[in-house]
Amino acid sequence: MPPYDVSSSTSTSVTYSPPLSQPLPHHRLADPSRLDPSRLDPSIYSPPRRPRDSSTSLNALRLQDATNSSLRPPSAHRTRKPRIRSSSRRRKPPVWRKLLWVKQSYPDNYTDAATFLDHLQRNPRLQPYEFWQLVGEATVIVQHVAAVAVFACCFVGIYAERASPVAVVGAGSVGTVVGWVIWDGWVGKEEEAAAAAALREAATKKSVVVDGGGGDAAEDGSSTSSGNGELAGNVADAAPRQSLSHSASATSVNSLANGTSHPTGAPSFPAYSYHPPYGDPVSSISPRNQQRLATAKSAVLIYCALLGLSPILKSLTKSTTSDSIWAMSCWLMCINVFFFDYGGSVGAKFPASLSTNAALMASTVLASRLDSTTSVFSLLLFSIEVFGLFPVFRRHLRHVSWQGHVTLTILLVMAASGGVGVTISGGGWTAAVVGMVLGSILTGLSMGICSWWLIGLQKYKNEIYGPWDPARPVIRRRWD
Repeated sequence: MPPYDVSSSTSTSVTYSPPLSQPLPHHRLADPSRLDPSRLDPSIYSPPRRPRDSSTSLNALRLQDATNSSLRPPSAHRTRKPRIRSSSRRRKPPVWRKLLWVKQSYPDNYTDAATFLDHLQRNPRLQPYEFWQLVGEATVIVQHVAAVAVFACCFVGIYAERASPVAVVGAGSVGTVVGWVIWDGWVGKEEEAAAAAALREAATKKSVVVDGGGGDAAEDGSSTSSGNGELAGNVADAAPRQSLSHSASATSVNSLANGTSHPTGAPSFPAYSYHPPYGDPVSSISPRNQQRLATAKSAVLIYCALLGLSPILKSLTKSTTSDSIWAMSCWLMCINVFFFDYGGSVGAKFPASLSTNAALMASTVLASRLDSTTSVFSLLLFSIEVFGLFPVFRRHLRHVSWQGHVTLTILLVMAASGGVGVTISGGGWTAAVVGMVLGSILTGLSMGICSWWLIGLQKYKNEIYGPWDPARPVIRRRWD
């Protein structure tokens, strides 16, 4: 240990204080090396050491390099090129697409959580209802319900012997014949329009073939003219038959003339042959008249069958109580009303089988409670006309004329309301008029209230389509 320095310790511990009356001398700075730890003995004082840090060392080296470079002459400076980072490091991952035929760096069952609900659709096919449109659509239901009410009133009149069964079936038969004549005229006009459209289409194809033939048409003029003549002859022959398919010769000539082939690679389109629905194709009777004869034969067959089965059907439910018959017939009529095909198009020749069978079964059960064979036959024939043939006429009338459809609806509502009024009260024309007025008012209010109610319920519709739903394929019915 070195000897103790008395002078240094005395100078550090004892300070001079001048009198207060004299001004203080100028303060002198202390020796900067007086408290330097490096002057102390290493055995007494050891400065703390920082842990070596890689970043600190790197910064110190960079600072030293910058200092050395600043001391170098200007000619010794080196120009460094800026570093260009590769674009692969900054490249973003590829965007996932919902396509299996694209090679991607994702598994096949991958689901992108960020875009999963982007394709969510709520009520994509929602069509807002309109009041008058709903009222017009409700006329179909009103017509059928009114027809059922007319049939029930006719049965009650025959059962209570207030109405003559011959008068009921006679009025129904006359109306059926008139309706069939009108329907036949509509079908004839539709067939003529379809034949005219087929002729126009054939003429258009013929003009395209002639214009696009060029030199080939000039070289093979005779063959082309014969082929076009055969095509026109086939179309003209098939026009009155309303055939939607081409004949074999016309199809082959058309394929050869146009130079087209089947999209799948087949040499040509398949040839379709026309088969008349009725009779012999070489018969002198036109197909339209053959269809009329077939309809007349069916009507005579049904008439004879009902006439022969009426005595048997009269005693069909003789051992069954009337209460069971009334309950069974009511349930069958309800099935007919609820399961009727109200949205059927014109192409549907007959209504839904369940609805029609239920109505015919109910009429058979009700006819078995009548007393005479004539009454049974009349009610069964009237039920076939009301539930089997009348819906076909109503569909065509709605398709052809909307005014006629509305007029028929009004007539049916008035007839049903008047019949219900007479049946309930047992009166005459006064009860019928009162029933017509009340029934018309109630029917109009029901149609309006139900339409507004359906419009109000539409806001609660919540149909969701998302990416989890299976794809809906588009089926092409024919080649364009």
